[in-house]
This record gives sequence, structure tokens and C-alpha cells, in this order.
Amino acid sequence: MLHTASFYAPGHWIGPPYRVSRQHPRGRRVQWETLPFLYPERRHLDAYRKGLLTFDQFSREYRAGLELRYASHGIVAGTNDPAPAQLRAWLESVPALGDFTLLCFEPAGEPCHRLVLARWLLEAVEGLEEGCLR
Repeated sequence: MLHTASFYAPGHWIGPPYRVSRQHPRGRRVQWETLPFLYPERRHLDAYRKGLLTFDQFSREYRAGLELRYASHGIVAGTNDPAPAQLRAWLESVPALGDFTLLCFEPAGEPCHRLVLARWLLEAVEGLEEGCLR
């Protein structure tokens, strides 16, 4: 079952936690695995932070990037990017995870890419169930 939470709310973490943000929270020791193949592209994050993209636009770009990685089978824009293969392998492992939590910075109730990712995963992984999405 898929859950989401902030780094700063460990009481909301259920099952193994996975960091899906590009940065590690300062002053926190590592208590999670990282999933860099699920990170939003830096250019989209920068554009969103500068106000050049709305959250809806950022969400569409992020989902499009996930779809591209998923569909590419290891070749992204002529590179040998390992992210697509890593993404596919991880997606295949998801049904065996049981409960797990995707983590990033935003507090519950704020617009956040982890929620966009969670909804994409719920569509992409057959049988994945929705837990508490914060």
C-alpha cells in the first residue's frame, strides 16, 4: 500500500520510507532509501520555484518525464541513462513491498510532487493500493 509523507513527520511513515526529492533534508540522518529515477527534473523544479510554471504545469511536466522514462527502455535522448531500467525494475518490485512511504519536504496539505508521483504510480502499477496520501 502506497503512502506519502513529509520528512518532518516520521509518525506518518508507514513501511519502508523512500526519498523522492533531489535534496536531503539538512540536519537529518538518513533513514530511507533514495529513488533518483523518480526525482523531478531540475529544470522543472527551478522553473516552478521561479514562478515560471504553475504547480499544474509543473505536475504535467513531471508526469510527462515519468512517462518518457517508463517508455524509453534505457535510451533517453540518445544517452545511456540508467534511470529507465532502474524505474522499470523498481516498479516490478513494488507489489512485493507491502506498505511503503514516499518522502519529500512539503508538509501535508501543500502542493507537492510526491502526490503527483503517488497518483502516477497508482495508475502505472497494477494492484497497488492507495494508503494515506499526505
